[in-house]
Amino acid sequence: MALRATLKNKSILSGLLSRLSSCSSHGRVCVSPVLVAQRRNNSTSPKLKVDFNQSTGVAVMHMQNPPVNSLSLGFLTEFCIAMEKLEMDKSCRGLILTSSQPKVFSAGLDIMDMYGKKLEQYEEFWRAVQEMWLKLYSSNMVTIAAINGSSPAGGCLMSLSCDYRIMADNPRYSIGFNETQFGIVVPVWCKEAMTTIVGHRNTELTLELGLLYNPSDALKIGLVDQLVPEDQVLATATKTMTKWLAIPDHARRITKSMMRKPTIDKIMSIREADMQQYISFISKDSTQKMLGTYLEMLKKKRG
Repeated sequence: MALRATLKNKSILSGLLSRLSSCSSHGRVCVSPVLVAQRRNNSTSPKLKVDFNQSTGVAVMHMQNPPVNSLSLGFLTEFCIAMEKLEMDKSCRGLILTSSQPKVFSAGLDIMDMYGKKLEQYEEFWRAVQEMWLKLYSSNMVTIAAINGSSPAGGCLMSLSCDYRIMADNPRYSIGFNETQFGIVVPVWCKEAMTTIVGHRNTELTLELGLLYNPSDALKIGLVDQLVPEDQVLATATKTMTKWLAIPDHARRITKSMMRKPTIDKIMSIREADMQQYISFISKDSTQKMLGTYLEMLKKKRG
């Protein structure tokens, strides 16, 4: 399969821990150079649009996977490839992640990739989810999430993986993890990443109760860092990026590695166990029945 050839067999993040350790003294969080470097001002794929300004060193990645930027296998494949290319371009110092879809940042994992599939397909999908998170969380670049719409579940995970989160101050939007409301359990690495940001108690309440927060409440617990008017999200992210890039790269990267490497170490040590746990859970008859019921409900709403 295409993703497995790109992500698994070629081992984009194979040996990440050793490379993190060896690079930390040089102030870099390393990513292996699997893909051929391509320097382009603009790069567009069916599900992503990347605008790279070489004069500022900042790339803006627009998610454009309608209707709700669901994290499908195809999207995750393109995302990881795009991240790899940006990491390899030494002139790219910052990444702003945002959405081209109105009112939604990302609705999270694509249920169609979690329902009625073969075991090897579940494995391929989950490996891509793991890879997406690792790409963002261990990135050399300054990463800012410009959250211009609702961002539940996997969308929240993407934003949590960034260095800074700016959200539209619109009470109709929400962010958080509502998985338990559908009988789904978030992976342990999601819990670890969230705990480092909002603390153990807020994480416990959010994950157990499947809570979604409006922007104001998300700011109170530290789930987002800043609220701005909806039409100023991207402009504010661009301005904020300038402040981050004013910090010498080597100092920032060493510090980022120091802060995040313990979490990456922990997750990498259980990555295969996490895979098996996911496959065991998602393939259960009860889980598949619940997902099927939810899909039928969505069909009726659309109808």
